[in-house]
Amino acid sequence: MGLMVILGLLGAAMGSFAALVAERLVRGEPFVAARSRCLSCDTPLGARDLVPLLSWPLLRGRCRHCGAAIPPVLWQAEILGAAMGMAAACAAPDPARALLLALWMWSLLALAIADLRWFRLPEPLMACAAILGLALALAGDGSGWPGLSMRASTAILGAAVGGGVFWAVREGYFRLTGREGMALGDVFMLATLGLALGPARLPMVVLFAAATTLVLALMRAQRKGRAMRRLGRVPFGAALALSGVLVAILPAMA
Repeated sequence: MGLMVILGLLGAAMGSFAALVAERLVRGEPFVAARSRCLSCDTPLGARDLVPLLSWPLLRGRCRHCGAAIPPVLWQAEILGAAMGMAAACAAPDPARALLLALWMWSLLALAIADLRWFRLPEPLMACAAILGLALALAGDGSGWPGLSMRASTAILGAAVGGGVFWAVREGYFRLTGREGMALGDVFMLATLGLALGPARLPMVVLFAAATTLVLALMRAQRKGRAMRRLGRVPFGAALALSGVLVAILPAMA
């Protein structure tokens, strides 16, 4: 229970940080040392404006200084980050692996936010998720089985299968229609997930992502009164990222 509380609180802060990193990488701005500012009035934000889970509702979603609306995705990211931290504490066999799993999920959260808001999957975030995913695969479940070499080969095979299948689909669609039906970032996303999850669990990731994307597209089409074919781009990379999180934690928590 103590680990769950710690990772939950840390996750709320990391969810906020994930949203910040996603936004600044897309904008090409520094994110390590630069202070948080209101995007409308450019006023630096103080500590009381940045309390995870509390500041957004207490401020009623508005900047304290100029009254401009604060995107609700920031508060939602804090909630998701906290949920991911608590889920990692329940799913992992020990604190070290729980933290590693949580860090991997938080990196995927940042990628999902970037894709949902800007249809971008920043390369630095993708590299971070890939490194953490590989570390997660190599760490194993603490039982020592399978051996390290087998865990490494499974991770590499997962990346090859995930990236290879999606690249083939993307290339085949382009050759048939002359249009790009899938972004290259989605190819890299499934390869990245394959590193952590291995090839066996990737079909479930794709199934969850496809179902989620279809439901969201139907809701969006109904809300806008448009046909499905006129909706344009959909953030499939975000659906893949969050589906990867679900597939990683659900078996351990069942």
